[in-house]
Amino acid sequence: MTRSFSTSSAEPLRQHGRLRTDDADLAQQVVAEVYEPHTLSPVGGGPLDARLNAVQLGGVTLGYLTYGTEAHITLPASEHWYHINVTLTGSSLVTRENGDRGRTRGMAEAAILLPHRAQTIAWAPDAAQFALKVPRADLEDHLAALTRTRVHGPIDFDLVVDLESPAGKGLLRCIDFVRTEWDEDGVLARNGQSRRQLESMLLTSLLTAADGPHQELLRRLDESGAPRAGTVKSALDFIHDHADDLPTPADVAAAIGVSARTLQLRFLHDLGRTPSQYLRDIRLRAVRDALLYPRADGTTVTEAASAHGFFNLGRFSSLYKSVYGESPSETLRRTKGV
Repeated sequence: MTRSFSTSSAEPLRQHGRLRTDDADLAQQVVAEVYEPHTLSPVGGGPLDARLNAVQLGGVTLGYLTYGTEAHITLPASEHWYHINVTLTGSSLVTRENGDRGRTRGMAEAAILLPHRAQTIAWAPDAAQFALKVPRADLEDHLAALTRTRVHGPIDFDLVVDLESPAGKGLLRCIDFVRTEWDEDGVLARNGQSRRQLESMLLTSLLTAADGPHQELLRRLDESGAPRAGTVKSALDFIHDHADDLPTPADVAAAIGVSARTLQLRFLHDLGRTPSQYLRDIRLRAVRDALLYPRADGTTVTEAASAHGFFNLGRFSSLYKSVYGESPSETLRRTKGV
């Protein structure tokens, strides 16, 4: 029997509609703006009934997408995003450029599209999906933080996620909870810090449900009972507790009672990056949150960047785009709906 999401038979996220069209070119354009460039090819001459409803959860985009007809989608490698397509009804067939193929069925499987692979997706006429777009940097950093170990990205997830496994059911419950918060205008959906917590919960559920080599890191964590305590854990706790103060590596080293050299060596060993790089990434993410959830209509990229310690706007913009796949001004325009 096909399972359904809770509480309502209404179209998910309907009040957050981005697209209603029978025009294939317009559908391709709008879906590309919300997700990323691709080629949409309706098959068989049937009428297109494309619908997209989407919300932003921290760095993660969650959208309900259907085309209402058989269609093929070609998605080139981007290097910037993971896509998770959770099939709600109908089916899809996904093929990676390395030859991996997998089929998803409604409420039974999801597909993970990798940032470093080109992929094609064949949609059945009755297919509808929750489509998640996750920044590569965010997901890989989340895995590193969970396991307190170096992550050599990209994460080579298996193509298909079993949504009928215990972890897969947990992922579905997590997505349903997030969807409900937006559909019912819940408090968590309106509070920026709560959105960050929801995003963290969603990323953890995804990493737990998906198969791939990263599961070995999670198993080691389970066997040890907790992340390894020590210099790096103390440093990370201090960094996140004092992020608004823009601490330097020297501040961190002094706070936890080690030398700057020791701090650097431990970060390189455990996380594969220096304390300066980690602090920079934290500040970069804070700027992105400020652009996604501006506190005032007059928020500018320059103000958000300088408030978090980025004073060379050219270098900042280049760094931001290399991580998130769009310029900071594009993020702000999208947030304001311009």
